[in-house]
Amino acid sequence: MTSNQHPAAFFNRAADNNKQAILEQLTPRLTSSWCLLEIGSGTGQHAAFFAKALPQLRWQTSDQQTNDAAIQYWQEYMLLSEQPPPLSYQVGKDVWPCDCDAVYTANTAHIMPKELVELMYSNIGDNLPPKGQLFHYGPFKQAGQYSSESNREFDLMLQAQGYGGLRDIEQLQAWAAKHDLHLKETIAMPANNLLLVWQKA
Repeated sequence: MTSNQHPAAFFNRAADNNKQAILEQLTPRLTSSWCLLEIGSGTGQHAAFFAKALPQLRWQTSDQQTNDAAIQYWQEYMLLSEQPPPLSYQVGKDVWPCDCDAVYTANTAHIMPKELVELMYSNIGDNLPPKGQLFHYGPFKQAGQYSSESNREFDLMLQAQGYGGLRDIEQLQAWAAKHDLHLKETIAMPANNLLLVWQKA
């Protein structure tokens, strides 16, 4: 798939590049889930690709309303007429949007300020049912250390632009534990990213 097949505003190259690798990890871990909430769906590319591959799952997108057009474009392009329309949801501004037994979020925590990342984890922990899962994808620090020089440079760039920067996994664990979320797996992904798999006690 190339970007010139789609409106430029609706296409994210990184999302296109990593979708297959992420799907391969999600598929065996979502066999018993019925509804997944995606926080920060962005262009909607991940949602459409994953929903097409996991037809038994209700994949509920959510983001700012400004992204609705992109999300709906990909739903129509992938012929996902049975999937629900996007919900308007921003951490810290809106109430928890729906019942679900799984949550997915990708490349959000390093954009959000620290206090909203903590709030996101508390909201997820408070609203997932027992055994519910959170899948958190992106670049992270571990014990204060970067996994690569490119991640360090990326973190410095983000902070210089006013974004939150890469989050330390140990800090996420401290926040999550307050709401009965526990880290089950840390999966190495391409391009120095990780997929963190959490489960509600």
